[in-house]
Amino acid sequence: MLILYNSIFKKQQLHNICKLYNIKNYSGANKDKLIKKINSNKACIYIQRTYRSKFNDEFICPITLCKLEYPYVCIKNYNNFRYYSLNEFIEYLNRSNNDLRDPITREILSDSSLKQIENLVIYYKIKKTFNKNAWKKKKDLRLEFLTITTCLNEILNQIFHIEELTFNYIYSHILPQFIYYFHFLLQRHKNNCFTVVNNYINCINHHPCDNKIYLIDYLKSIISINNL
Repeated sequence: MLILYNSIFKKQQLHNICKLYNIKNYSGANKDKLIKKINSNKACIYIQRTYRSKFNDEFICPITLCKLEYPYVCIKNYNNFRYYSLNEFIEYLNRSNNDLRDPITREILSDSSLKQIENLVIYYKIKKTFNKNAWKKKKDLRLEFLTITTCLNEILNQIFHIEELTFNYIYSHILPQFIYYFHFLLQRHKNNCFTVVNNYINCINHHPCDNKIYLIDYLKSIISINNL
């Protein structure tokens, strides 16, 4: 049940409630704004809990929030099993932009899960909604992304195998490789670039050599120039 707050509460009590619910930017608000802010927060929590309770119902499809329809697909997340109506799940994957992700947890679906879905599609002869070419393209993009990041990780290993990063070594060996692989990453996987670049900045920061700053500056320039 949703219980709302009113003007009976004192301002200090409302401040304490804001702290309790981790509500931000309340210090300068008057009493009416505090009540509105708290009630809005409570309403959001109530709506989220209501919908999440439906997601946890194994007889409800989390995509449609309607009764689970046969045939269905089962996806395992964090040692929990979640069920989706197969037709709706395929439609969802067909509409996905690049990554094939679980609609609830946002985890990238494993190759084994995708293979399971493809087998179910073939078994139940679901051809009208199954966009095999689009799925293949998305899986190829994922493989390409993993290949590029693997190559970048190899460069990172090279950096940490050398204690003294000389100016010549950075500009002759490391930066040309960075420029080459980040070019392809920006072209094909720009949405994931910020996370990747930021991770490399954090890693290189742990190198003992002061010349690491040249590499860090280059990586930071990628973020600023490309508006990541």
